[in-house]
Parts: sequence; structure tokens; C-alpha cells
Amino acid sequence: MVVGPWLHVTVKPVRVEPVDVQTTIRQLTWRSKRGLLELELLLEPFVRRLGELSRAELEQYGRLLEHDDLDLYDWLRGVDDQDQVREESLQAIVERIRESHSR
Repeated sequence: MVVGPWLHVTVKPVRVEPVDVQTTIRQLTWRSKRGLLELELLLEPFVRRLGELSRAELEQYGRLLEHDDLDLYDWLRGVDDQDQVREESLQAIVERIRESHSR
């Protein structure tokens, strides 16, 4: 990368090491702390069982947590058909979270 005629900078790519499962679980547990208490209470039983999930399911849960609190709250309550997850790939993890309340 050339910044100017007097300075040349070489940028080396950063190598990101894969994160182990326990670190991923700790990160997801922290990310599950939300600004909406009601949502945290819905997530709590599921978060206690994160160790039972596969790496793919953990990734799905991480993608789910990227959404807004109010959207998550509506999706998890599933009050009506309009409260369905927009991404079909995340519907399975939403169902698992709902099932965690019946255990």
C-alpha cells in the first residue's frame, strides 16, 4: 500500500485462529445477556445447555444473537405467524430455544 511518495507500507494478512468450543460457549453466554430482561429470561434455560449443541448449532445461535432484542423476543414468543424468523436457517434454533422451556 502506498500512502504517499515518501512512505510505503506493507500490510500482512492477519491469520485468525479457530476458536475452541468452550471459548465459543463463553462468548455466546456473554452475548446472551441482553438489554431486555424478558428476553434474557427466555434465553436462560437454553443458555444453560449450550454445551449440548453442535458447532453448527452454536454458529446458528450466534447468528440469531446478531438480531435486535425486540425481534428476538417476538420470534421466541411466537405469538402469531408474523413473528416467524426471516431467515429460515435460524428457525430450527428458535424452535430449540422454545423447547428448552418445556424441559
